[in-house]
Amino acid sequence: MHPNKRWSRRSVAVFWAPLVLSGVMALTPGASRSADSPREVVELTSQRVLGVLNSGESDDEKIKRLEQIAYSTIDFDTVSRLVLAKNWRQFTPEQRQQFEEEFKRALTVSYGKRIGQFGQEKVVIVGERQEPLGDVTVQSHIVGGKVKSGDVKVDYRLRQKDGTWYVIDVIVEGVSIVSSYRTQFQEIINRGGPDRLLAELRDKNARGEGLAPAETTKKKI
Repeated sequence: MHPNKRWSRRSVAVFWAPLVLSGVMALTPGASRSADSPREVVELTSQRVLGVLNSGESDDEKIKRLEQIAYSTIDFDTVSRLVLAKNWRQFTPEQRQQFEEEFKRALTVSYGKRIGQFGQEKVVIVGERQEPLGDVTVQSHIVGGKVKSGDVKVDYRLRQKDGTWYVIDVIVEGVSIVSSYRTQFQEIINRGGPDRLLAELRDKNARGEGLAPAETTKKKI
Protein backbone atom coordinates (compact mmCIF):
# COMPACT_ATOMS: atom_id res chain seq x y z
CA MET A 1 0.00 0.00 0.00
CA HIS A 2 1.29 3.47 -0.85
CA PRO A 3 1.95 5.45 2.37
CA ASN A 4 -0.19 8.39 1.24
CA LYS A 5 -3.19 6.09 0.80
CA ARG A 6 -2.66 4.67 4.28
CA TRP A 7 -2.65 8.18 5.76
CA SER A 8 -5.60 9.36 3.70
CA ARG A 9 -7.80 6.90 5.58
CA ARG A 10 -6.53 8.01 9.01
CA SER A 11 -7.61 11.32 10.44
CA VAL A 12 -4.79 13.83 10.78
CA ALA A 13 -5.99 14.35 14.34
CA VAL A 14 -4.65 10.91 15.23
CA PHE A 15 -1.15 12.08 14.35
CA TRP A 16 -1.39 15.29 16.35
CA ALA A 17 -3.06 13.86 19.45
CA PRO A 18 0.23 12.35 20.75
CA LEU A 19 1.92 15.74 20.44
CA VAL A 20 -0.73 17.19 22.69
CA LEU A 21 -0.53 14.25 25.05
CA SER A 22 3.26 14.37 25.14
CA GLY A 23 3.00 17.73 26.87
CA VAL A 24 1.43 16.25 29.97
CA MET A 25 4.55 16.05 32.06
CA ALA A 26 4.81 19.76 32.69
CA LEU A 27 1.64 19.58 34.71
CA THR A 28 3.93 18.36 37.46
CA PRO A 29 6.85 20.74 38.16
CA GLY A 30 10.26 19.35 37.22
CA ALA A 31 11.52 19.32 40.78
CA SER A 32 8.73 17.07 41.93
CA ARG A 33 9.04 14.65 39.01
CA SER A 34 12.84 14.45 38.85
CA ALA A 35 12.87 11.09 40.60
CA ASP A 36 10.08 9.59 38.49
CA SER A 37 10.88 6.96 35.91
CA PRO A 38 9.94 7.73 32.29
CA ARG A 39 7.06 5.27 32.51
CA GLU A 40 5.75 6.87 35.70
CA VAL A 41 5.99 10.32 34.17
CA VAL A 42 3.91 9.35 31.14
CA GLU A 43 1.50 7.11 32.99
CA LEU A 44 0.72 9.30 36.00
CA THR A 45 0.41 12.63 34.23
CA SER A 46 -1.32 11.62 30.99
CA GLN A 47 -4.61 11.58 32.83
CA ARG A 48 -4.13 15.21 33.81
CA VAL A 49 -3.77 16.48 30.26
CA LEU A 50 -6.77 14.39 29.27
CA GLY A 51 -8.61 16.36 31.91
CA VAL A 52 -7.79 19.53 29.98
CA LEU A 53 -8.96 18.02 26.70
CA ASN A 54 -12.20 16.83 28.26
CA SER A 55 -12.87 20.03 30.18
CA GLY A 56 -15.66 22.43 29.35
CA GLU A 57 -13.21 25.24 28.58
CA SER A 58 -13.16 26.97 25.23
CA ASP A 59 -10.81 25.69 22.56
CA ASP A 60 -8.70 28.84 22.89
CA GLU A 61 -8.27 28.28 26.62
CA LYS A 62 -7.37 24.62 26.09
CA ILE A 63 -4.76 25.60 23.50
CA LYS A 64 -3.26 28.16 25.86
CA ARG A 65 -2.98 25.65 28.71
CA LEU A 66 -1.60 22.88 26.51
CA GLU A 67 0.91 25.24 24.95
CA GLN A 68 2.26 26.15 28.37
CA ILE A 69 2.43 22.47 29.25
CA ALA A 70 4.28 21.44 26.10
CA TYR A 71 6.74 24.35 26.15
CA SER A 72 7.92 23.45 29.64
CA THR A 73 7.97 19.69 29.04
CA ILE A 74 9.38 18.96 25.61
CA ASP A 75 13.13 19.62 25.36
CA PHE A 76 12.89 21.88 22.32
CA ASP A 77 16.61 22.62 22.34
CA THR A 78 17.39 18.94 21.84
CA VAL A 79 14.48 18.48 19.43
CA SER A 80 15.72 21.41 17.33
CA ARG A 81 19.21 19.90 17.13
CA LEU A 82 17.80 16.51 16.16
CA VAL A 83 15.47 17.98 13.55
CA LEU A 84 18.15 20.11 11.91
CA ALA A 85 20.79 17.36 12.29
CA LYS A 86 23.92 18.18 10.24
CA ASN A 87 22.38 21.49 9.20
CA TRP A 88 22.59 22.74 12.80
CA ARG A 89 26.14 23.94 12.09
CA GLN A 90 24.89 26.20 9.28
CA PHE A 91 22.71 28.20 11.67
CA THR A 92 24.12 31.08 13.67
CA PRO A 93 23.21 31.19 17.39
CA GLU A 94 20.57 33.81 16.58
CA GLN A 95 19.13 31.71 13.75
CA ARG A 96 19.00 28.66 16.02
CA GLN A 97 16.95 30.59 18.57
CA GLN A 98 14.67 31.90 15.81
CA PHE A 99 14.18 28.41 14.44
CA GLU A 100 13.26 26.98 17.84
CA GLU A 101 10.66 29.70 18.42
CA GLU A 102 9.12 29.41 14.95
CA PHE A 103 9.09 25.61 15.15
CA LYS A 104 7.29 25.66 18.50
CA ARG A 105 4.80 28.17 17.18
CA ALA A 106 4.16 26.07 14.07
CA LEU A 107 3.39 23.00 16.15
CA THR A 108 0.99 25.00 18.32
CA VAL A 109 -0.83 26.27 15.23
CA SER A 110 -1.01 22.77 13.78
CA TYR A 111 -2.55 20.93 16.73
CA GLY A 112 -4.49 24.00 17.81
CA LYS A 113 -6.57 23.90 14.63
CA ARG A 114 -7.64 20.35 15.53
CA ILE A 115 -8.14 20.72 19.27
CA GLY A 116 -11.88 20.17 18.95
CA GLN A 117 -11.26 16.68 17.55
CA PHE A 118 -9.55 15.53 20.75
CA GLY A 119 -11.30 14.11 23.80
CA GLN A 120 -12.37 10.82 25.36
CA GLU A 121 -8.98 9.23 24.64
CA LYS A 122 -7.21 6.90 27.05
CA VAL A 123 -3.49 6.21 27.22
CA VAL A 124 -2.47 2.62 27.96
CA ILE A 125 1.21 2.03 28.75
CA VAL A 126 2.37 -1.30 27.37
CA GLY A 127 6.12 -1.27 28.08
CA GLU A 128 9.39 0.59 27.86
CA ARG A 129 12.69 0.12 26.07
CA GLN A 130 16.23 1.32 26.76
CA GLU A 131 17.81 3.31 23.94
CA PRO A 132 21.32 4.60 23.14
CA LEU A 133 22.59 7.68 25.00
CA GLY A 134 20.59 6.68 28.05
CA ASP A 135 17.25 7.50 26.44
CA VAL A 136 14.14 5.51 27.27
CA THR A 137 11.18 4.86 24.98
CA VAL A 138 7.82 4.47 26.69
CA GLN A 139 5.48 2.39 24.55
CA SER A 140 1.76 3.05 24.64
CA HIS A 141 -1.54 2.83 22.82
CA ILE A 142 -4.04 5.65 22.53
CA VAL A 143 -7.50 4.13 22.60
CA GLY A 144 -10.96 5.59 22.15
CA GLY A 145 -11.55 9.22 21.40
CA LYS A 146 -13.85 11.19 19.16
CA VAL A 147 -11.99 9.99 16.05
CA LYS A 148 -12.81 6.31 15.61
CA SER A 149 -9.78 4.84 13.86
CA GLY A 150 -8.79 1.99 16.16
CA ASP A 151 -6.00 1.90 18.69
CA VAL A 152 -2.97 4.02 17.79
CA LYS A 153 0.51 2.81 18.72
CA VAL A 154 2.56 5.65 20.17
CA ASP A 155 6.12 5.60 21.49
CA TYR A 156 7.45 8.50 23.56
CA ARG A 157 11.22 8.88 23.62
CA LEU A 158 12.53 10.65 26.70
CA ARG A 159 15.96 11.92 27.66
CA GLN A 160 17.11 12.96 31.10
CA LYS A 161 18.49 16.44 31.68
CA ASP A 162 19.50 17.68 35.12
CA GLY A 163 17.68 14.77 36.75
CA THR A 164 14.40 15.34 34.89
CA TRP A 165 12.96 13.38 31.98
CA TYR A 166 11.84 15.32 28.89
CA VAL A 167 10.19 14.22 25.67
CA ILE A 168 12.49 14.46 22.63
CA ASP A 169 10.47 12.51 20.06
CA VAL A 170 7.06 10.96 19.49
CA ILE A 171 6.74 7.96 17.17
CA VAL A 172 3.21 7.37 15.90
CA GLU A 173 2.59 4.01 14.21
CA GLY A 174 6.32 3.80 13.43
CA VAL A 175 6.55 7.37 12.12
CA SER A 176 9.03 9.55 14.01
CA ILE A 177 7.97 13.17 14.22
CA VAL A 178 11.61 14.27 14.48
CA SER A 179 12.61 12.31 11.37
CA SER A 180 9.53 13.52 9.54
CA TYR A 181 10.37 17.18 9.98
CA ARG A 182 14.07 16.56 9.45
CA THR A 183 13.26 15.31 5.95
CA GLN A 184 11.01 18.29 5.16
CA PHE A 185 13.42 20.88 6.49
CA GLN A 186 16.40 19.31 4.73
CA GLU A 187 14.66 19.82 1.38
CA ILE A 188 13.98 23.49 2.16
CA ILE A 189 17.52 24.12 3.40
CA ASN A 190 18.92 22.54 0.24
CA ARG A 191 16.98 25.12 -1.77
CA GLY A 192 17.96 28.21 0.17
CA GLY A 193 19.81 27.57 3.41
CA PRO A 194 18.75 28.60 6.93
CA ASP A 195 17.23 31.89 5.77
CA ARG A 196 14.85 30.07 3.42
CA LEU A 197 13.66 27.71 6.17
CA LEU A 198 13.12 30.52 8.67
CA ALA A 199 11.25 32.57 6.07
CA GLU A 200 8.93 29.67 5.20
CA LEU A 201 8.21 28.93 8.85
CA ARG A 202 7.42 32.57 9.56
CA ASP A 203 5.16 32.74 6.52
CA LYS A 204 3.24 29.59 7.47
CA ASN A 205 2.81 30.78 11.04
CA ALA A 206 1.65 34.22 9.91
CA ARG A 207 -0.99 32.59 7.69
CA GLY A 208 -2.03 30.18 10.45
CA GLU A 209 -1.09 27.08 8.47
CA GLY A 210 1.35 25.37 10.80
CA LEU A 211 3.10 22.20 9.71
CA ALA A 212 1.91 18.93 8.26
CA PRO A 213 3.90 15.76 9.08
CA ALA A 214 5.57 13.98 6.20
CA GLU A 215 3.51 10.87 5.58
CA THR A 216 6.16 8.63 4.13
CA THR A 217 8.78 8.72 6.88
CA LYS A 218 9.02 5.62 9.09
CA LYS A 219 12.36 6.16 10.77
CA LYS A 220 13.42 6.77 14.31
CA ILE A 221 15.99 9.29 15.43
